[in-house]
Amino acid sequence: MNSIDERIKKALEDENLELDEIIGEQGGAPKMLQNALKGNMGMAVRIVLVLAGIVFVGLIYDVWRFWTAATVEDQIFWGVWAVLSGIILIGLELWTWMEMNRASSVRAITRVELAIRDKNATLSEGTD
Repeated sequence: MNSIDERIKKALEDENLELDEIIGEQGGAPKMLQNALKGNMGMAVRIVLVLAGIVFVGLIYDVWRFWTAATVEDQIFWGVWAVLSGIILIGLELWTWMEMNRASSVRAITRVELAIRDKNATLSEGTD
């Protein structure tokens, strides 16, 4: 029974090493963002990042006004604006992450296509 456990453990460790190599090649989140900015949706990503920065500043302002409000009505007003700003900010960030993931997936698929094309070229060269 120990040998089965050890083989399973070794297989999982090998898979983790492969995943670490893949993640290391991609460069993590900064490299993914850089790839998204270079892609065909790069301008849209830039616009969304600027909008997210503006909404974040607005959120900070709303929270500050909420805490310094003198009346309950003002607290409700600024609290609602803070919640809405937070929801908008979450949406913008989710879109950015999805775009980063899409750009990364497109690049990975392109790499696979090129590898298959190169392999086929190598195989066809060997048969001639």
